[in-house]
Amino acid sequence: MQRRLELRAAREAYEAARAAFEVVDRQFRAALQEVTRARESGDADRLDRASALAQDRSVPRADQERRLNEAIEALGRAREGLIGALEGRMAQLVRDMDAAASGQQRAQLNALFADAQAELESLEAEAQDTFRFELVAFPEITFDPRDGPDEMRAKAEVLERQALETDTLIASKQDEIRQLTDRLAIQRAARDFMAGTGRFDDTRIPVVAGTPTGNRPAVTDSTVAGARPMSLEERIRALQEYVRQLEEYRDQLRFRAQQFRARVGVVA
Repeated sequence: MQRRLELRAAREAYEAARAAFEVVDRQFRAALQEVTRARESGDADRLDRASALAQDRSVPRADQERRLNEAIEALGRAREGLIGALEGRMAQLVRDMDAAASGQQRAQLNALFADAQAELESLEAEAQDTFRFELVAFPEITFDPRDGPDEMRAKAEVLERQALETDTLIASKQDEIRQLTDRLAIQRAARDFMAGTGRFDDTRIPVVAGTPTGNRPAVTDSTVAGARPMSLEERIRALQEYVRQLEEYRDQLRFRAQQFRARVGVVA
């Protein structure tokens, strides 16, 4: 599959960029340590030389950090591309199960479905940020009796900008909910087909959708070591609660911005 080749190339590019960054980062940190030692020694000439070296080494480090970030973004895009292809494959397998002439054929298709699901789960585990919630906090913006209209408007604009950024995050999480809901529907359809097959046919293949034939990925998002991965249903519910909290946060930002704008006329 072309998507797998693209992901492999993106992984190799990321590993190369990471290794290159680690080299220049070690050199830069060593230069900073020399700056500290030179300052402690009281030797002005040594400090000048160390500072110049640190400055020189900061340039390739910044360049390599930019390349590493670009490689990380490219890797994420390639991974999402393969995830999307696997989701399409799983949906097609469910349709094929529906059209299958026998329970044996359905069981074979279900085994392919389980393999695709195992690969998809492994990709999500590799990403390590599949189910990480961004922390949000109110910006430290408060009323000050000394503020004039310009200061009030500036504070309102900061709060409104924060609200817009929160809206973007909400939209992203809502998209994720829709994707997970679609995947859950596909998995349930596959389970339903196999349940029907088990009632009316002897498939002789004990494979059930949702139980991949391969090794499960390691748990990457758990507060307790060894805890089981979250089910799709649990992830959807948690995301829905997170979206609700984000919406409350956004509304409070907008309300505070309105308060600042309302005070502009008072202090004008």
